[in-house]
Amino acid sequence: MFLIRSVLFLLYFSIPFTAGAAVTSGDLPDGTLWYLHADLEQMRSAEPGQNLYAWLDDEMFMEIEDEIGIDLGKEVNSVIAYSSASSGTVILIEGPLRKETQERVIAAARIEGSVTDSAHKGKDYFLITDDDDSHDYGDGDRRQRDRKRHRSGEPLQDLEDGAYFSFALKNKLLVTGSEEQMKELLDSGGKLAGSSSHDGALFVLTADRAFVQAGLNTNEIDHDEDDDWNSTILRNTEQVALTVAGVEDMISIEAQLVSTDPAMAQSLGGIANGLLSLQAFNSELDPEIKSLLLNTKIDVNDNVLSISTVITPEVIIRTLDH
Repeated sequence: MFLIRSVLFLLYFSIPFTAGAAVTSGDLPDGTLWYLHADLEQMRSAEPGQNLYAWLDDEMFMEIEDEIGIDLGKEVNSVIAYSSASSGTVILIEGPLRKETQERVIAAARIEGSVTDSAHKGKDYFLITDDDDSHDYGDGDRRQRDRKRHRSGEPLQDLEDGAYFSFALKNKLLVTGSEEQMKELLDSGGKLAGSSSHDGALFVLTADRAFVQAGLNTNEIDHDEDDDWNSTILRNTEQVALTVAGVEDMISIEAQLVSTDPAMAQSLGGIANGLLSLQAFNSELDPEIKSLLLNTKIDVNDNVLSISTVITPEVIIRTLDH
């Protein structure tokens, strides 16, 4: 479907609240399975992020404009997305979205699928579904379908065959997997209700100039039993978190992995150090990549494995191009 496919395309290539604000664990609701925050305005304005943004624009964002009709460079400042067991997937895209863009998206959605118009307290929202699922849902049918889709637990599963979306809030595009969640967001003005003290809160890495933040509850991933390496790591990992940020004229990358026990974290840290050492002695390796590996820090604190490095934007772009 047009809108759903395009939003998923946007999230996939965003490496994803208000522009300039980082996400904290208190911003995420209870039962969050994964989150993604991309601050495109920060990336465009901070010197180390400009080259990275230019690469994303050339390689990906122009295709997004062709697909969804939104010029990210002019109309989108930030993207935040998350999914929880209770509310399903929530996506908030913020920026000066033009009226023409909104009309084009809605018109294309009507052509590509079946669109049901609704309103909540004077605010318009839409349900878009595949033509194969195009019957008129009553309120009871919608709630039953939404609950069934959320119970799947798979990331973005509840958006694959339909979604609710709205441009009713100024400078915001809301996309949700449930009608109830859409109404809550319209009531709150797009504010995402977090919980700072809930059990099992996802770990969140922050930085002063964060371009990207992401995290995942790895317990929700289906392990590939045919891949011993992946399945071993995933079975012994509870959470992972990532941040990409600007530090002077460099880009800082930090990843943290929360393991099931300290011994496993120590073991994974030893494996990572060993792999880095082997590559660092590779005579065919690019000197800048070799320097990057040598400067990568790996620390283990109890059951948390941290990997961090600082890299030039040019090296990142050359690596992405290979």
